[in-house]
Amino acid sequence: MSDDIAPSQEQALLRLLDKVMEVMRDDRPFNPDDPAFGTLASSEFHMPEGGGKQYVFTNRAFPEVRMNLSTPPDPLDYSDDRLKVRVVPVSFELWFHNALTGISRRLLEQRLDLASYWVDKKGVREKGNDMGVGPPPDNLLHSYWYRANDGENGRFPVDVEFFFLDPAPNDPSGKVRLDRITIHRVYPYLTPAMRKNKREEQNQKKPQTYGYMELCTGATCPESGTVWKSIALKG
Repeated sequence: MSDDIAPSQEQALLRLLDKVMEVMRDDRPFNPDDPAFGTLASSEFHMPEGGGKQYVFTNRAFPEVRMNLSTPPDPLDYSDDRLKVRVVPVSFELWFHNALTGISRRLLEQRLDLASYWVDKKGVREKGNDMGVGPPPDNLLHSYWYRANDGENGRFPVDVEFFFLDPAPNDPSGKVRLDRITIHRVYPYLTPAMRKNKREEQNQKKPQTYGYMELCTGATCPESGTVWKSIALKG
């Protein structure tokens, strides 16, 4: 990396990204007080369905940065009352108010163990990562899309996006600048209606899963956790 970014900043950035990938991909517990994130500035409920929080952090290594991590209700829990569903970390965003120079995209790719493809909404792999620049006025904003490799401890698929600013035609330095990084845990998209259908399908499968069990055995109900009591049957 060039002299434009201090070694201490580089270490802080890589340590932060390592921690985010552990949480998003490896399903390690998310601790908002972990010093790798910096200092927790605020946490507030923000999800339309309730139950989710958005955590906002500051970091001494990067004074002018917007950093947040969102934890909505678990998309794999089909319960109707979303306020009672446990929350899970789903998205992270790091946005530099003053884009950083001297950041190697190759180093970031290697550190986060990113694949040479990205995956579209239908689950189809698309070769390459360079998405090019945006239309005016974002014609200098260059985006790169990735699917992270599973690694040794991966439990969830994760998508990563880098946004760099290409040098302007009149910029004598010719340096690219890191503008933003987003990291998302991939879940299937479900509307409330789709979740209802999933819930009904799940309920229909329960008799097949548990079978027809004797109700007088004193066994524990797999759903409620209560013990079945014997029932006197009339002849």
